[in-house]
Amino acid sequence: MTTKIPTILDAYVLRKHLGPFFFAVFTITFIFVMRVLVELLGLFASRDIGFWTILETLGLTLGWILALTFPMSVLVAVVMAFGRLSQDFEIDAMQAGGVSFLRILAPVLVVGLLLTGGLVVYNNSVLPETNHRLKTLTADIHKTKPTIVIREGVFLDDFDGYTLLVREVDHETGLLYDITIYVLDPREPVRTIHAPWGELKYDDGGNQLVIELHDGEMHEVNPDDPGSYQLLNFERHNLIFGDLGTKLERREGELSRGDRELSAPAMMERTRILVQEKAAEADSVRLTAAEGFAELRAQIQATLAPDATKAARPAELVSQARILLRKLVNGERRVDRKDRDIQRYQVEIHKKYSFPVACLVFVMVGAPIGARMRRGGLGAGSILSFGFFLVYYLASLGGEKLGDRGVIPPALGMWAIDLILGLVGVALILRADARWPFRKARPS
Repeated sequence: MTTKIPTILDAYVLRKHLGPFFFAVFTITFIFVMRVLVELLGLFASRDIGFWTILETLGLTLGWILALTFPMSVLVAVVMAFGRLSQDFEIDAMQAGGVSFLRILAPVLVVGLLLTGGLVVYNNSVLPETNHRLKTLTADIHKTKPTIVIREGVFLDDFDGYTLLVREVDHETGLLYDITIYVLDPREPVRTIHAPWGELKYDDGGNQLVIELHDGEMHEVNPDDPGSYQLLNFERHNLIFGDLGTKLERREGELSRGDRELSAPAMMERTRILVQEKAAEADSVRLTAAEGFAELRAQIQATLAPDATKAARPAELVSQARILLRKLVNGERRVDRKDRDIQRYQVEIHKKYSFPVACLVFVMVGAPIGARMRRGGLGAGSILSFGFFLVYYLASLGGEKLGDRGVIPPALGMWAIDLILGLVGVALILRADARWPFRKARPS
């Protein structure tokens, strides 16, 4: 009986978290996806992008969205679940029965620890790949030219060597009226084409445009004989513009991977190589300085010597000193760039682990705060959770920027907010318990 009661208690406490957790995951993910969709809507609308490509893009954005959603959902679930337990006086009843607040919190801490481990694996295996595929796909989409739109009364210069002016457009039928085309291609004779009407036809998935002109005329001037003028009437004349670049082409080769597209072990390896390159650059700068100053000192001594057979002019000495200084400055810049790259990778390495730990930290902070909320319900819990997460996110972002710039150590920049909130959570848990030390559950 003594082992059964804790099991029932653990299951009951965890069940209280399931509904709020999945509700938060769905809601927060939906909000992020809608925000991304709004940002990309203009890009999708201006390109000939298929439905499955749009779906793939949104699916890949779920990579970084879920990395943010799960810690935030943990905070929402814990605050709301413990708030409900407190509102129904169940925490008071449990403590009156000899169950400490820490014992009530124990199963949630275990699940928070498991989520932390799962997010660490996710951040080092799934997230780098989704980030890289998303970067490659969006780069391919941006590389695709916008779908050409014929507008009334506007000169269109989207075709190499041609300028198009259409007075009236029927977008439903694809018919054009009062069309004037100026041929500006140096490979072609100077000519102007005019037709009272024409048709638009797209081939090759929109990558080839055919403008079929009807009952028009072509005015052509011979460039070798400007006085010569030729007028040609036609019943039908086709202008074909191929390879418009409006069709999405997926590149086969991979783009170079940034720090957010690498796992922690891969970034550690890059950091090791960068440390070696930085040391080599620093040695090279020191060697250049030693040799340059030695040569400059020798020339100055030769100039000041009594016989001065190899005297250098002052202008030559100044020029040599400037060249040496430029070499040293450029060398120091290369060393600084290596150092900044090292710091950036170190920040991202710590971030792979510090952000998942937020799941555990939010359990420690959210539970005692939720236990104090006897009123407010869903709205108050959600607002409070969002406020705490916003503080965490801004502090983490600030630490990341300071770590990237070398103002503070990368480890401090990424772990400081976890440490601070963790200590706050421990203090709140101690205050939430009825007495110290924690009481153990009494056998029934």
